[in-house]
Amino acid sequence: MLKKIATTIALSALLGAVSSTASADKAAKVENAIWANDTIYGTVLTDTSFKNPRPGNTDVLYNFGMSGLMGQRAVADAAPGDTDYNGGRWSVKIVTFTAQGMAAHDPDGDGMVNFELTNADTVAAHAALGHFTIMDTDISFECPLIR
Repeated sequence: MLKKIATTIALSALLGAVSSTASADKAAKVENAIWANDTIYGTVLTDTSFKNPRPGNTDVLYNFGMSGLMGQRAVADAAPGDTDYNGGRWSVKIVTFTAQGMAAHDPDGDGMVNFELTNADTVAAHAALGHFTIMDTDISFECPLIR
C-alpha cells in the first residue's frame, strides 16, 4: 500500500496535476497533461511502476515539473499511432532550465514559460542550444495517452 501511495504522489508531481479526488487505490484522469508530436494528450495516472524495463519497451517522457519554470507540461517522444509507441510505458528524464534557458523561455521573469515545447525534437533542439539539462532517472511507469 505504501508503494502505491508513493507511486501516485510521484506521478501526480511528475505531471503537475494533483487531483484532490485521486487516491492511491484508483486511477485519476488528467486532461491536457502531455505533449507529443505537437498534440496535447490527457492521461490516466495509475499506480503502475516498474524497475529495469527491457530495452525498447518504454518511450521517453521529459518531465519539466522541477525545471525552475511553471507552465511547461511533460513532453513524450512517442504517441498513439506511432509505429514505435509502447502503449504508455515511460522512462522519465528530468529537465532543468539553465540561466540561458530561463532568459529564453521566460524573458519577462514571471516564473512562467512564455511558450511551450510540444514535441521531442524541439526538446532536443533546445537542449542543444544549452537552454536546459536533461537527467536520466530510474523512474519507469505506465500511463496511457488519451486524445
